[in-house]
Amino acid sequence: MYPLHQNDTGSFQELAHASDVEFGQLSLLTVVSRRIRGGHYHTHKKEWFCCLHGRCWLIVTDIRTGMQLSRCLEDNNKEFIIINPYEVHTVINSSERECELLVISSEEYDLENSDTIRYEAVGEAVKEAVKEAKGEPACSIA
Repeated sequence: MYPLHQNDTGSFQELAHASDVEFGQLSLLTVVSRRIRGGHYHTHKKEWFCCLHGRCWLIVTDIRTGMQLSRCLEDNNKEFIIINPYEVHTVINSSERECELLVISSEEYDLENSDTIRYEAVGEAVKEAVKEAKGEPACSIA
């Protein structure tokens, strides 16, 4: 994460350098309050997620190793989380307001070859996040 520079006129923060990402497409993703999006992986595309507004959980599971990561993304802590190929990613908005995420993809979306594979298996981190999204305190990740 790059430092936040603030003064009486506002703030400035670098989010990513060319060496940090492989640019193919820039997207804005929204998740309404108490809803879940994602639950898929890619076989060759990489993605970088950064929360611009609101708060959400990002649950990432590597289907090759079973390794799981749970991160609370918040608009007051702007950093990119990298999603590599074969990592199932699910975004859960457990807050009371819409969440907006900036997503950088390593390639443009291709309707004929979307490289988006749904993944139905639900890990413990996703179960916990879903439980939280139904009423427990937001982003109290264990």
